[in-house]
Amino acid sequence: MLIGQRIIAGLTWRVEARAAGLSPAARARVRDLCGRALGIARAHDCLPDLAARAAILCFHGVGRRPDPQVEEGVLPVRGLRAVLNTLRRSFRVIPLAELVNCLRERRPLPPRAVVITFDDGYANNAEIAAEELDRLRLPWSAFLPAGLIEHGRRQWVDDLRLLVHRGSRKRLSLPWEGRTLAFELDTPGRRRAALAWLIDHLRYLPEERREELWRQLVEPCPPDELADLRERFPGFAPMSWAQARQLRQAGVDVGSHGLSHIALAPQTPERLRHELSEARRLLQLRLGSDGPHFSYPYGRPASISPATEAALGEMGYACGLTLEQDTVRGERAALPALPRLIVPAQAGRILLTLWQRFAR
Repeated sequence: MLIGQRIIAGLTWRVEARAAGLSPAARARVRDLCGRALGIARAHDCLPDLAARAAILCFHGVGRRPDPQVEEGVLPVRGLRAVLNTLRRSFRVIPLAELVNCLRERRPLPPRAVVITFDDGYANNAEIAAEELDRLRLPWSAFLPAGLIEHGRRQWVDDLRLLVHRGSRKRLSLPWEGRTLAFELDTPGRRRAALAWLIDHLRYLPEERREELWRQLVEPCPPDELADLRERFPGFAPMSWAQARQLRQAGVDVGSHGLSHIALAPQTPERLRHELSEARRLLQLRLGSDGPHFSYPYGRPASISPATEAALGEMGYACGLTLEQDTVRGERAALPALPRLIVPAQAGRILLTLWQRFAR
């Protein structure tokens, strides 16, 4: 087993070294192929039984035939099954509450421990992912943006994907720091670049400013265009409260992902309290409880601050989940800001990442 582990480790790091000189897209394809090969070969079975670390995986949307451009971050069902089958066979999938209790009580983590979480409350989490997870009897957590579910609203970042990739406009304009920026949308590469810039720069703004800029982007669009695009791409729709109740009744750990899915750290103290307290009120009203765990919207350092961590502590949350790309190390884990590994649309990439994180 040790010899096989060393051989596989050598091959995977050689692949990584070769891929380092490729373009990001080509590098992702190479990592995907390598990870899928590891899964088919059941290479994860020979990982060491490390008890000092765990991985919290963060899934988002799941689709049957996702559009590779508009829904580039959506995991196909086939990929979901490949990941879940590997987790069930080669790892110990535990509830988030068990991991938190181990960390709080300073007990050793179970060997090869993995926690499954889903962010953003998409309807496909309830309609597709829940069935796959239930079939394999795997515990998981779902984190819901309560305000979006309450009003049936979509995230602005998903609407932006629709407008950039499938809208009628060939150029977007945005006032920014005293000048007007123009984003050309005439090629797939330019659309991807425009989308990345707009998301990265708008999502960490105070919400009032972000809403103002969003209105300026959307207003020049034909009146019914966004509504028509939403009908064409139902995969970004939020789940209903009825679906959330079904998950809770089935034993799924359902927790808060904030109210409006906005970055918390840039907001005023009043807006921060509103986002947390109103989300809790809605979850308690609609589900009977908001759960003991919280997932930060966007989850990056710009979303988190001492003030946000203090607010979670005051509200009694047992942990806060980030999107810092790392495993949980038992000896130095911070419950208010636990790292997770994002599961991308290419299932092989997370299978390779899991191998690398647990092989050393």
